[in-house]
Amino acid sequence: MYTIVILWDSNNAEVVQWDDVPMVTTLKDREISLRAGPRERVDDHGVASQVAVYLPDELTEEEFQELFDVHRKHVPELNLHS
Repeated sequence: MYTIVILWDSNNAEVVQWDDVPMVTTLKDREISLRAGPRERVDDHGVASQVAVYLPDELTEEEFQELFDVHRKHVPELNLHS
C-alpha cells in the first residue's frame, strides 16, 4: 500500500492510500501524474511507508515545487526525513 499525496492547488491537498503508483491517472475528472516518489518516509513512531506525490497535468514543474513547499507545512507525509 502506498501513501499518495495529491497537490491540487495552493489551498487543497489530499492524502489517500493506493495499491499501486501509476505514472498517470484520472481522479475527480482531472488527469494527474506522478511528480515525486515513491520514497520511503519514517514517521515519528518509526513506522515506514512509501509516499508518492501527484499533481494535475496542467501544472508545471515550478508550480509543483511551489505547491510542495506550501503544503509541506501542514501535510506531514511530505516531510520525508523525520
